[in-house]
Amino acid sequence: MNFKEKKVLITGGTGFIGANFVYKFLDLGYDVHLIVRPESRFWRIEPVKKKVKLHYINLFSAIEVEEFIKRLKPQIILNFAAYGAYPRKEKDEKLIIETNLLGTVNLVNALSKIKFKCFIHTGSSSEYGLKDKPMKETDSLNPVNLYGFTKAAATMYCQYMSRKLNLPIVVMRPFAVYGYFEDKDRLIPTIIKACLINKTLNLVNPNFVRDFIFIEDIIEAYLKAIKNIDKIKGEIFNLGTGREKKISEVVEIIKRLTHSSIRPSYGKIKPAQVEPQHWVANISKAKKLLNWQPRYNLKEGLKKNTEWFRKNLFLYK
Repeated sequence: MNFKEKKVLITGGTGFIGANFVYKFLDLGYDVHLIVRPESRFWRIEPVKKKVKLHYINLFSAIEVEEFIKRLKPQIILNFAAYGAYPRKEKDEKLIIETNLLGTVNLVNALSKIKFKCFIHTGSSSEYGLKDKPMKETDSLNPVNLYGFTKAAATMYCQYMSRKLNLPIVVMRPFAVYGYFEDKDRLIPTIIKACLINKTLNLVNPNFVRDFIFIEDIIEAYLKAIKNIDKIKGEIFNLGTGREKKISEVVEIIKRLTHSSIRPSYGKIKPAQVEPQHWVANISKAKKLLNWQPRYNLKEGLKKNTEWFRKNLFLYK
C-alpha cells in the first residue's frame, strides 16, 4: 500500500466506535483525518489529538462536503457519524434526519466525484425492527423509530450508489457494540462502574436481550472489508456474535470479574424504546464473504473491557 492509499477520513471519530478506529489507524501508520463539529467533545482522543488532522466541515452542506472531498482526496473513508441511537437524550428529529441520512448522502455524492479505495458506511441493527428469529441482511426492514428509519434509508442509498456507479462502498450493521470509551450512560459502562465503586445499580428489565459484540471484533471486520473491498462492494454485513444475552447475564459476568457483591435493582428505569423478544444477528454472510467471525465471547470481551475500565475510571467521574 503506497502513502496515498494510507490517507483515511473518519466521520464520528470523537464518538465511541469512531475513536477506537482513530487509535487503530494511527497504530497502523495511516494519515488520519477527522471531520468534526464545533461542539465535538475530544476526551476520547485527547492523547492523540495532535497526531490527527481535524476538519470542521458541515456534513449537511453538499457544496462544502464536495469541495472538501475533492481537496483532501481520501482513499479510505469510514462513516460513524450518527445521532438518535441514545433515545433518552438524542431526541431532535431534524438532527436525526440530517446526521444519519442527509450527511451520508452528501458524503457519498462527493466521493462519487473522486477515485477512492473504500467507503464503509456504518448502519445499525435498528434498521430491521422487531424480528422473531436471527436477523439476516436479506430481511425486510421495518424500523420502529426514526433513528432506524434514517439509518435504513442511508444504507439503501449507499447500496444504490455503489451499484449504479460501481463504487467501492460497503455497509456494516453492528449489533450491540461494547468496549473502550463507550458512553458512561450506556448499559455496560454503568454496570462496570457500579461494581467497581460499589454504587447503586438501577436497571431496566433483566430479561431484555441484545447481541453484544466487542469493539475489537468490530475493528477486525472493518479491516477485512477494506482488504477485500473489490470482492464485496455493494454488500451489507451484520456484525454480531450470533448469540443473544440477557441483561441479567451481563450483570452476573461483570460481578464475578470485579468480585462485586452489589445487588442490582431491576425495573427502576423505564425502557427507552420498544423492546424486542429477540435481538440477534445471523452472521453467516460475514463468515463466508469476509472470512470473519468474532474472536471474543461475552465473558472474554467483558474481561478485557473491565480491565480497561479499571485503568481509565477517571474518565467516567
